[in-house]
Amino acid sequence: MNNYCVIENNLVINTTVADDAFAQEQGWILCPEEVGIGWYYVNGQFVAPVIPTPTPEEIQAQNKAQATSLLSATDWTATVDINNPVYANPYLTNQNEFLAYRSTVRQIAVNSPTTPASFPVEPVAQWSN
Repeated sequence: MNNYCVIENNLVINTTVADDAFAQEQGWILCPEEVGIGWYYVNGQFVAPVIPTPTPEEIQAQNKAQATSLLSATDWTATVDINNPVYANPYLTNQNEFLAYRSTVRQIAVNSPTTPASFPVEPVAQWSN
């Protein structure tokens, strides 16, 4: 069994693992594992597609989208009662870490840079009874 590419008009349209005899019957081309859909096959050689560099505006939008997603995923940590043992059992003992984390992420969401942002690491929830 080897990796094969299905080629149409010098473009890889599919990749598969197949028995050599079957692949040859199909007209598939033996290819390295790293070759994927969208690659070109020119003069017997596989050529990777050129991936355009994102514009500053695209990077800014990606930063904002990621920050918004991270904030949404940690919204639950910002509720008033989550760290109060009177109201929550178990209760979150490191809410301040989450608040600091969310503040940094919010800064990226509101003032998204035009270069790839460095996001902080999300704290691990620590619980107590």
